[in-house]
Amino acid sequence: MAENILVSAKEVKKYYKTGEIEAQALRGVNLEVHEGEFTAIVGPSGSGKTTLLNLIGALDIATDGHLSVLGKDIAQLTKRQRADLRLHSLGFVFQAYNLVPVLTAQENVEFVLELQGVDHNRSVQAKKTLEELGLKEYADRRPRELSGGQQQRVAVARAVVSRPKLMLADEPTANLDGENAETLLKMMLELNKNHGITFLFSTHDPRVIAYARRVVTLVDGAVAKDEQK
Repeated sequence: MAENILVSAKEVKKYYKTGEIEAQALRGVNLEVHEGEFTAIVGPSGSGKTTLLNLIGALDIATDGHLSVLGKDIAQLTKRQRADLRLHSLGFVFQAYNLVPVLTAQENVEFVLELQGVDHNRSVQAKKTLEELGLKEYADRRPRELSGGQQQRVAVARAVVSRPKLMLADEPTANLDGENAETLLKMMLELNKNHGITFLFSTHDPRVIAYARRVVTLVDGAVAKDEQK
């Protein structure tokens, strides 16, 4: 696999079975994501956007086809190896902020570093990331003391503090108003430009699509359109 290809999906299929009923969420997706991209996966509800993002994030395994992420064949990894990949090489931002309510903003950001076994300068790294994302003054506040937009920015800080190669964002602006969504997207774009972090979004939000430099459209579980801006 070429060095700058972070994601390679070839004829990826995903089925879900409930009793005797089998639903096909992905019907043979072919996709490559290159280092440095700022890409949105779009499509109507039920098109397979979140399913595809979950497979790329090693949260699930494809039923058929081949998927490699950062040079690793996801289907060949053990459960522990997939967890290690998520912890050390991938960043996640979801529609729900998923912050630990009893921890401050800084402690939430540090938590990932603690899980990674980082001891040296953990606090310094967290403070620097919060400052870079305009959150320095909120470092000692707990999630309930933050607005929705601030909580989502803390979630992004937590996701990027260890500088993952690939950030996966599932509907990150869905709960944000226009101003907060704009702030979040500009912040993500700066992380992409300044630190080379690759962003892959699952979204139906036109605000995200406007910022994306590539838009991949899924229809009925397959790539219907792939446009570079």
